[in-house]
Amino acid sequence: FLRRKSLLQYLRQAVVHDFQGFIAYFQPVQDIHRGEPYGAEALLRFQCSDFGMVSPSEFIPLLEESGLIIPVGRWILARAMEFCKKMQETIPHFKISVNVSYIQVMKSDLIRDISALLDEYQLSADSVQIELTESGFFESDQNYIRFCASLRTLHIPLALDDFGTGYSNFHYLYHINPQVIKIDRSFTLKALNNDYEFTLLRHMTQLTHSINSKMCIEGIETAEELKKICELNPDYIQGYYFSKP
Repeated sequence: FLRRKSLLQYLRQAVVHDFQGFIAYFQPVQDIHRGEPYGAEALLRFQCSDFGMVSPSEFIPLLEESGLIIPVGRWILARAMEFCKKMQETIPHFKISVNVSYIQVMKSDLIRDISALLDEYQLSADSVQIELTESGFFESDQNYIRFCASLRTLHIPLALDDFGTGYSNFHYLYHINPQVIKIDRSFTLKALNNDYEFTLLRHMTQLTHSINSKMCIEGIETAEELKKICELNPDYIQGYYFSKP
């Protein structure tokens, strides 16, 4: 309790003082067919004097509970688009992926924020991919469906993150029509070590392709893992094998 209370105070102070302590990391996403970077995923990190580098699994729920995720979410969106603009000077088709919280979807005008930042950094709408996790759908699917419809109208790509680790309700695929489905490292590990899970992941990849979406498999760390996962014919690979964030 005391740690959470102290950490929340650090988070509030960071937001007040121009987001000092927050850091934007970027992890490459590899196009497996072209053999080159497709883009990168923006990852939010936080550090402070008392606790050092704090795990996202600890500080992000505090940001969501307190509502601080709304200003911090705008900050990471801006840093991501700034990075994307710089990268496009070298790789013109480079895309950036940004996770957004269900709190941002429900309690802020996130579409307006995204549109304003696209204009500010002079990026095309398809340069930025918004990632949503399954976990937010359970209580607020109508909010998500409206948000996803707005993204489609603006031609902003959408990815469904951590698929297979939450409720995995397939009707979400119909309602939100994601351009990319991402498989979390935890599911990838199961598939690499279990024939049943590997077969299940193969079918998930085939399903993804059948609805004209792309499959991104996260958490690949070794050449052996890459070779086995490539048997599934995914579109994108993300993991330490190519680069740490």
